[in-house]
Amino acid sequence: MLFRSRSLHTLDMRGCYNVTDVSALGGLHKLDMSACYAVTDVSALGALHTLDMSACYRVTDVSALGGLHTLDISECDGVTDVSTLGKVAKLVR
Repeated sequence: MLFRSRSLHTLDMRGCYNVTDVSALGGLHKLDMSACYAVTDVSALGALHTLDMSACYRVTDVSALGGLHTLDISECDGVTDVSTLGKVAKLVR
């Protein structure tokens, strides 16, 4: 179980295969959750500045992430609609 922290700025949790719920991490500035294969919902992460969710192949909906500055969705084969990501300054697909 992940918890909310007001002082945490950056979190690297790449490869945390069993993490399923990242909803408590929306207050971070930067999050690397690449290869977190069990994550399916990233809707609470729209306030982040930078998000690396490469290889999170179970995620399908990224519509809440249009306000991010930097977003890596490479190898996210479930993501097919990126129309809401037009304002993301650095988008890696």
